[in-house]
Amino acid sequence: MLVLNRLRPAASSQAQSICLVNTRHPLSKSLKSTTASCSDFQPAVLNENYTDSSARHGLPLPRFWKCLETRQQATAANLFLTAPTHCQYGLGPRTFSTVSKTYKCWNCGESLQQTHTYFCTTCKVLQPPDEDRNYFDIMDCEISFAVNIQKLQRTYRNLQRSLHPDNFSQKQTKEQELSEKQSALVNKAYRTLLGPLSRGLYMLKLQGLQLEEASTDFAMEPQFLYEIMEINERLAATQREEETSEIGHCVQDRLQELIRDVSESFSKGDLKKAKMLLAKMKYFVNVEDKVKEKLSSS
Repeated sequence: MLVLNRLRPAASSQAQSICLVNTRHPLSKSLKSTTASCSDFQPAVLNENYTDSSARHGLPLPRFWKCLETRQQATAANLFLTAPTHCQYGLGPRTFSTVSKTYKCWNCGESLQQTHTYFCTTCKVLQPPDEDRNYFDIMDCEISFAVNIQKLQRTYRNLQRSLHPDNFSQKQTKEQELSEKQSALVNKAYRTLLGPLSRGLYMLKLQGLQLEEASTDFAMEPQFLYEIMEINERLAATQREEETSEIGHCVQDRLQELIRDVSESFSKGDLKKAKMLLAKMKYFVNVEDKVKEKLSSS
């Protein structure tokens, strides 16, 4: 259960503390209390459904969250709601943070108006990449397995038009170095989110899960392993390009089925099943690579 103690300050000017503790989510940490001079805080308990807590306050759910996000209520505490988009896709409860960063331009020293910005609004120079940003944020995508590929490609092209090192050949040395870093990060984010397998594995990584090479979390069904072995043997034995292409089409069909199942698992928040399906997908992707290699060499 996620407990949020919101205490009304005393009549004096002394601020009371706000303590945020997530006692159930495995990736969350207990956060140190922070002082704030807020006027509207009332005790509340937020469960994983969220609706009960808003009902206790007599507020509609969107307005309930809006109250928590109101900066005027928590300015001194820098209490800003950080609601990862993956919460909307069943990937875990909503989390909070009392930590906020102050970003300043490395060239002119001016505070940046936005937390994540590529160029200083004052002197217009390129800024360093923010290593804390996830790939979905970089590519302006919702954290969802069902990525809009056209939007992803469009965002990638737009970013590279602005950040590519060729655009900074006449700039100072540091900007040239930063453009290489920014461009490389955008490339990595794009490649990761473009492929269904790499995208799914990255989503697991965001949740602290990893698909090991020799995972013992689950055992593959003998029938599945036999299917993979049979496809590999058939591919190795054939010398005809038509049969190789036919094998490739069958593999692609199986991959499409797995992609649909993985997407459904993520949308339901079933990470264990998503992990198992991604492990299966990995087998078929390896076979697909062998098919492509054989076709290119024929």
